[in-house]
This record gives sequence, C-alpha cells and structure tokens, in this order.
Amino acid sequence: MREPSRVHPLAALLVLLGIGCLYAGVSIHSRAGSALFLLSFVLFMTAQIYHHRRRRRDWFHRTFRTYENFRAEAIVEARRVRNEKGDAAVVRHLRILYPHLPMPVITRLIKEL
Repeated sequence: MREPSRVHPLAALLVLLGIGCLYAGVSIHSRAGSALFLLSFVLFMTAQIYHHRRRRRDWFHRTFRTYENFRAEAIVEARRVRNEKGDAAVVRHLRILYPHLPMPVITRLIKEL
C-alpha cells in the first residue's frame, strides 16, 4: 500500500520563494528580472532535491529504525554478492532490493564489509 506523500515545510517555503521570484522576474523587464528568474529556478530545484533526500531518509527510518537493524538484515547478502562480483555489484544489488535506500548508507555498509 502506498503511503501519501508528505510535503516538508522547508521544501514548501523554497517553492513559494521560487514562485515569488518567478513572478517578480517576469514582471520586471531588466537584468534584475533575469536574475530573479534564474533565482526562482535555483529555488525550485533546491526544493525538489531537499524533498527527495528527505523522503528517502524518512523511508529508511520508518523501515529499519537504525543503521544496525539494516546492517543485520543486509550484511550477509551484501558479502555474498561482493565476494562473487565486487563492490559495484553490491551497490546495484542493494538498489534493486531497497530502491529508496540513501547512498550514504550503502557506502557505509560497503566500507564495513
């Protein structure tokens, strides 16, 4: 069952700031308007990246609670794949098993193997 998406306050604030800069950039016909238009794009992208990272981190904490719980579940399979195919295969394998797993967690697990 899919859980409804939650909008994080910082991401919402960045989007609202982006909309304000976009509106001001369109209404002002000068270099300042172009700069505000560019700033709105940067704010929109920052909001998207923040929301994406936050969603992955929340998923990890809801699913495993702690890194130790994840490690206990995934370490045996990760060692087997690493011995057979190498580190890059471990990353691919963990991405297939846990598509929302944050990359720093994968990196930490591989360093501990």
